[in-house]
Amino acid sequence: MSTQEVMTKKARQAQVIFEDLVKRFGIEAIPTTFIADSRREAQINKSCFQSNPFPGVLAVALLAKSRPGVKKLFKDEKILQTPAIAGVLSACSSVATEIGRLRGDDVTGAETFCDVSFAGLQAIRLYMADHKGKEFTKARVKSATMVNNALNGSFYKYRAKDGRDVSFHVYYQNQQQRLVKALGLSKPSEKYAMLSIKKDRKEIAEVTARSTSLELEELAFDCDTCGCMIRSREEWESSEVGKAVKAMPLIRQDKEAEGPAPVWGKPNSRRPLSGIKVLDLTHIIAGPACSRILAEYGADVLMIRRGRYVEQEQAMLEFDGWAGKQSIQLDFNIPEQLERAKQLIKEADVITYSYQNGALDKFGLSEKDIRALNPNVIYSNLMCFSDTVWKDRPGWAPLAEDITGLSVRNGSLEKPVNLNGVPLDYFPGFILALGTLLTIARKLKEGGGYKVTTSLTRGAQYLHECTDLCESGAVSSGLSKVAESSSEPIWDSVVQYVGGCATGGSAGFPSPATVNTAYPTNLRNMQFTDGNTGWTQSK
Repeated sequence: MSTQEVMTKKARQAQVIFEDLVKRFGIEAIPTTFIADSRREAQINKSCFQSNPFPGVLAVALLAKSRPGVKKLFKDEKILQTPAIAGVLSACSSVATEIGRLRGDDVTGAETFCDVSFAGLQAIRLYMADHKGKEFTKARVKSATMVNNALNGSFYKYRAKDGRDVSFHVYYQNQQQRLVKALGLSKPSEKYAMLSIKKDRKEIAEVTARSTSLELEELAFDCDTCGCMIRSREEWESSEVGKAVKAMPLIRQDKEAEGPAPVWGKPNSRRPLSGIKVLDLTHIIAGPACSRILAEYGADVLMIRRGRYVEQEQAMLEFDGWAGKQSIQLDFNIPEQLERAKQLIKEADVITYSYQNGALDKFGLSEKDIRALNPNVIYSNLMCFSDTVWKDRPGWAPLAEDITGLSVRNGSLEKPVNLNGVPLDYFPGFILALGTLLTIARKLKEGGGYKVTTSLTRGAQYLHECTDLCESGAVSSGLSKVAESSSEPIWDSVVQYVGGCATGGSAGFPSPATVNTAYPTNLRNMQFTDGNTGWTQSK
């Protein structure tokens, strides 16, 4: 097929998925058009070279990730990640419009335009995000060279004694230290890095060949890290945890408390969520992706960090998720700073949470504790296995692909292939954003406190369902339409630059996938600042 035919096919698949979401959640859909523009291929590919912040040989290493990712955006997909992202983000646009209407805005004539190429780009955002500033370049380079190592299961699988493949997923040094010790590897954890991958892979292959795949999976979870036997979809869905995840709704909304409807007033120029306070207790990619969408629609998002942005261990993976947010630097081990966190919880309208279940309990910040501090808050929760039988186990997006059968469906059991970019981070984050928007609209109508739940593995299951739906021959009911081009100026640039960001100089983030005519994109909603004392959004 030609590029135009491929993109038109993806746009039609996006229609089907969007309409499935509208039906599932009773969304008041505004007119929605999916754009299939084949000219985006050259435009986005060129941006890989123009928006590359890394120096020297590392710039080439980043291109080795971004250019293949861009190429795949314009190819047929076995797993329909691009149409699925387009569908969810378009559904978010409709719900955000409803929130604006409920708050008193005139949204007559509102429409959504979704460029399918830019929707696909959302899954590889971490490779495309640009920045200026020498200090942060050093931090991000250090992060990239440490996370790209032989224990990174996104790239490297190992054959166990029983002939099955396993993958390990450790993206913080404290996790990697525990796994290196549990496996009995030969050198300190920090020595497993990008420059020694070839030698390290040989050693790890020899070690994993001594145990069965399930023994290695249990070993990883037992030391509070994660790794898994790579499963087919059938194996996943027949397992205890797979059955539990499959039985979950895509988004669970639980009303936890009765209370009055909020009085947030009419939105200002920052878009429909302006004035709504979101306390961000998330990290890495998936959770921050949710709160970034809320920030794009104007929410006042405050992210808690223990140190400055440039001191974050995973600056490479986290950078894109900082867009649109303020941060406050708090160490929960210091009583005064923990009390400040509790005060912020009391003030929040929404809390997004994506740390491992129980991670903050020792500080008196469990879900139950948070609800006691603020009964009427919307608590939006995303972990790997959610509240299933594996609720206390850690997990990362590539593991969710490997354990749910996505990487086997995308390749084979003999040669599993992970998806393009990190869609099982971004896609579940967008699903949680949709659930949070739906719950904000519900709260405006009936008041109360709520819990919103989804998970990485439930997002993976929905990717299976989306692919099944489109493979079944389902077609649009006419609720949305497809066009081959758009004149929206936001898509004239692949990356949008905003000044005054905390990492020094300007920061560049990929353009959004959707345009809402009632709420034009506001680039101020992409700026981020560091070390504030609280919510600081201006009009």
